[in-house]
Formats: sequence, structure tokens, C-alpha cells
Amino acid sequence: MIDIMIIVLFSLSLLLFILAYFKKDRIKELEKQLEEMSITQMQELYILKKKIRSLEEQATLDEQQTTFIRQAKSNSKQQLLREVISLYTQGFQIEDIAQQTSLTHGEVELFLDSYLSAEKERDE
Repeated sequence: MIDIMIIVLFSLSLLLFILAYFKKDRIKELEKQLEEMSITQMQELYILKKKIRSLEEQATLDEQQTTFIRQAKSNSKQQLLREVISLYTQGFQIEDIAQQTSLTHGEVELFLDSYLSAEKERDE
């Protein structure tokens, strides 16, 4: 009877030992999958950071270009205003100024209105 119990217990322990060995393989497999996922995530994070850096550089360039365009438009507008005022002070009519500067009659009047109102304020 004791011999049978020892054999049963020994068989059971051997069976549990074999099961424990196979369970470790599953854990190793899970560790490997986790490591692969971690590497994949790190690669994706690197790519995202690289894209963000690129977008930030592009945004900075766009901002610089926008500032330059505004300055250029402002400079060209000032130059156009000087030309309109110069022609007006030389005695040209609004229609003639519009033809020479390729502006509409209304645009010339807007330029002259701002100029004349500024002149009026200086005189007061």
C-alpha cells in the first residue's frame, strides 16, 4: 500500500515537473512577444518624433515666409501709396492715377483719403 502511494506520488511529481517545464516555455514566448512589441513601439515613437520635428521645421519656415510676404506686401503697398501721392501732388486726376498705377478708381480714392486725412490732422 505504501509502495503504491510512493509510486503514485512520484508519478504525480514527475507529471507536475513536466508541466512546469512546458509552462516556462510559454512565459518565455510571452516575454519574447512583449519585447517585440516594445521594440515596435519604440520604432513607431521614433518615427512620430521625426515627423513632429519635420512639421515643426516646416511650420517655422512657413511662418518666416508669411512674415516675409507681409513685409513685402507692406513695402509694395507703401511704394504704391508714395506713387499715388506723388502723382496726385503733381496734379494728375484720379482716373489718370488709376490707369498709371493699375489700380481701380476706388482704390486710388482710398489711398488719397488716408493721405488727405493724415495731412488734415497734421495741419490742425
